Amino acid sequence: MSEHPKSFFQSFTGVITAIASLIVAITGLYAATDGFNFGSNTQQTEIVEPNNEQDHLTQLQNLKRQKEIDDLRIQQEKRNLLAQQEIAALKAQLHQTAQIESVDVSYQQTNSQYATPNISGNWTLTNQIGTYVFVIEQNGNQLSVQEYDSFNNNVGSGNGVINGTDVELNWTEPYLFVMTIDLEADLTLNASGTLLSGTMYSEESQVPIRLYRQ
Repeated sequence: MSEHPKSFFQSFTGVITAIASLIVAITGLYAATDGFNFGSNTQQTEIVEPNNEQDHLTQLQNLKRQKEIDDLRIQQEKRNLLAQQEIAALKAQLHQTAQIESVDVSYQQTNSQYATPNISGNWTLTNQIGTYVFVIEQNGNQLSVQEYDSFNNNVGSGNGVINGTDVELNWTEPYLFVMTIDLEADLTLNASGTLLSGTMYSEESQVPIRLYRQ
């Protein structure tokens, strides 16, 4: 007569294994159901309302910063405009000063052309007869003349007038000890003021004449 095999649950080992499997299953179910909480586990998302007051403050700060920038730009433009005006006024003043100086220099140059030079002093004349010295004294444009020969004898006297660089002399010389001869000279003073040159006239003749300043 044959024996039937024993069931798995009929052995002690099988019973222990079954209990352990049941514990694991219960633990997993507990964890999956959040402590056997079968309700909905959907979490509602918290809706954050925007902070309107903070946004308003930010906008006010931005507007204030923009106004400050605009004010700085306006001030800079005003300074630039003021600087341009000052430069233009300075240029106009310099131009006017340059014109005044130019007119003054021109006046001085023109006036110097007509100014009366001083020809006071000794002037030497050398001709075929000998050497003579004309001593000229000047008072304004009026001249007085004394003529001396090489022996320092006074051989003539007269007067004259000067107009710019034009000089006119008139003097009288003794002639043959019994009479005198009247002489006249139209002269021009050179640029350096060292030479009077022109023509000397007598009653019947005219000759070139050159007087050198000593």
